[in-house]
Amino acid sequence: MLQIQYFLPTALGESAQPPVTVNPPVQPRRRRLRLYLVGSEADTRSAIDSLHILGYAERFEWSRVITIPDNGVVIRPDPDDVLRYLQRYRSP
Repeated sequence: MLQIQYFLPTALGESAQPPVTVNPPVQPRRRRLRLYLVGSEADTRSAIDSLHILGYAERFEWSRVITIPDNGVVIRPDPDDVLRYLQRYRSP
């Protein structure tokens, strides 16, 4: 708990203000948003660059290249496809 105390009298010579209790604001639950890019390494890099230019996400926020196994990850990749993802937390 943060308490702020005022020791200087007001301009009219009144006594000092009593301590004020400041409670931190309640943080609303943050929602997770996950973005996935699946495609060739060049195409995923190009999409990340475009999102960076638009100001949506910094390049370093994206995962490194993840090679998709032949049996897929709930998706069936084309040959040489990779997966990149970005996880963000949004306010409700």
